[in-house]
Amino acid sequence: MSIQIVYEIPTAQDYVSLRLRSGMGNKDLKRSQIALENSLYTVSLYDKEKLIGFGRIVGDGGITYVVSDIMVDSEYQRKGYAEQIMKSIDGYFEENTYDDSYVCLIANQPADLLYHKHQFEYLPENKCGMLRKQELKNNNKERQ
Repeated sequence: MSIQIVYEIPTAQDYVSLRLRSGMGNKDLKRSQIALENSLYTVSLYDKEKLIGFGRIVGDGGITYVVSDIMVDSEYQRKGYAEQIMKSIDGYFEENTYDDSYVCLIANQPADLLYHKHQFEYLPENKCGMLRKQELKNNNKERQ
């Protein structure tokens, strides 16, 4: 098995397939393509032609950066590939962020243990993380 690291966006089809194989769930193909094209940074792991790992950074490139979509095919998990993805992302942050940059992510447990090894910490008591629950409205159904 020879795993290659590629710093180009994968196809939307490969991305969605990996989401399903890694347990991250399905996403719309067209919106996935838009999301991938608007990433600041992507890192993909391939076993020959098969996308087996992926991670990306989204944000504005100046102040706010969000780590997103860290995933590894379930057949390749627990072999250090997520660590490789995070090391690549760490390299991007070291070269492209500033002391006052906001670098954040939302982690599912137990992935928080991986992120903790890469300088991510839980929020202090005087801060809280929040998510907006986005519900479909009639006009959004047409955009799918």
